[in-house]
Amino acid sequence: MEDLLKEFETSNRTQWKERLEKDLKGITFEQLQRTDDNQITIDPFYTIEGQMPAVAAFTHADWVIVEQVRVKDEKVANSQALAALQCGASGLHFLIEKEAVNWPVLFEGIELNFIQTRIEWAAGIAVQEATLKEYLDTNAIDPEVVIHGRDNLNTYFTTKEVAAKEALLSGSGLKECIWIDSSIYYNAGANSVRQLAYTLGHVQEALHIAAQNGTIAGIRKVMLTTTVGTSFFEEISKLRALRQLVALLLQQYDLPADVQLYVQTGTLYKAPFDVYSNLLRDTLAGMAAVLGGCNGLTVLPFDLKKQTGYTRFSQRMGINQQLLFKEESYLHQIADTAKGSYYIDQLTNRFAEEAWSTFQHIEQEGGLLAYFESGKLLQAIEAQAAVLVKAYVSGEKVWIGMNKYPNPTDLPHQTEAPECTEEGVIRALEIADFLNEK
Repeated sequence: MEDLLKEFETSNRTQWKERLEKDLKGITFEQLQRTDDNQITIDPFYTIEGQMPAVAAFTHADWVIVEQVRVKDEKVANSQALAALQCGASGLHFLIEKEAVNWPVLFEGIELNFIQTRIEWAAGIAVQEATLKEYLDTNAIDPEVVIHGRDNLNTYFTTKEVAAKEALLSGSGLKECIWIDSSIYYNAGANSVRQLAYTLGHVQEALHIAAQNGTIAGIRKVMLTTTVGTSFFEEISKLRALRQLVALLLQQYDLPADVQLYVQTGTLYKAPFDVYSNLLRDTLAGMAAVLGGCNGLTVLPFDLKKQTGYTRFSQRMGINQQLLFKEESYLHQIADTAKGSYYIDQLTNRFAEEAWSTFQHIEQEGGLLAYFESGKLLQAIEAQAAVLVKAYVSGEKVWIGMNKYPNPTDLPHQTEAPECTEEGVIRALEIADFLNEK
């Protein structure tokens, strides 16, 4: 086959810069550079020069479409789960928010052996492992497809429950699977580099405790939940860097555990007014999660923040968006399509380098738990959140329907600030509250 590219002369970075300045009539390469929220310089273009060989960050192509089901009433939760499966979901994430769950009612009509299912115990709810195991054994359900657990460090950071800290330090639940939920960092306003560093610290705390308890050799899987936003290329790079960093950390323990990356769309960017604009934001975030290599994805309802609560329609849209990614965009056909993009490969490497350096600093402070208890973790997140809020309030960052082009039939209005039930914990950032105060 004839090589059509041989007819064209190759150009190096210097020649591209010269051409740029000529075409833009004196505007230089440096003038077009910008600094992102992570204090990383973004160039106007990238070339192969100075690039490391492109390496796939992951090898799987497909992902599981996951529906999050909050369990306060078993019949209601069962109805939502069945509706999601009928609409195209291939996985379920049950968030248990009640004691003494009636498992037969919750799982009625659901073929658990053929559906990837995660069961997470909410903060303050007793882990009902014995009754769950009894149900699975009685119904001949493979325990490998029904994974359950709770991230006690996440619970402690968001509630300061003493019981959660005690469960963490005792190594409760650190047997075959480590359950990590680092979604709190994005939703609290941390930038991408900090999110990666805190997630590594999160994993490190669990590995360190398992090593102390002598159970680390039995760990076969790391279930890692994280969050994505709407900075498309940045989020792709963040997830690719996360896989590299967790793999590097596991190497330090000589632990060949399988890392499963479950991603949720963020709540930080979801507007409580003109909520249909959130569909576009969710599409950006969801595609970034897929191209970044998620094993499972939950697109949270676009009207999640409406005072009236989200609807079955918005749950359906979260599934439909993912079906479009697969059935019409074919994003499940090729693994790591971003590999070879000079910009994304370089940003992935920069994120990994900066996050590893920050992680090492936190370890020198005694680890993430000690960093939190000293108040430094909250200070760092709140400082970044303040910068983000300032950018939205000033209009530097655009939030359609909120700080620009507000919908005249669905306008933001003054609301009372939410009551703080506990000081010194990590909370989701509600930017809309600050816009209302403007």
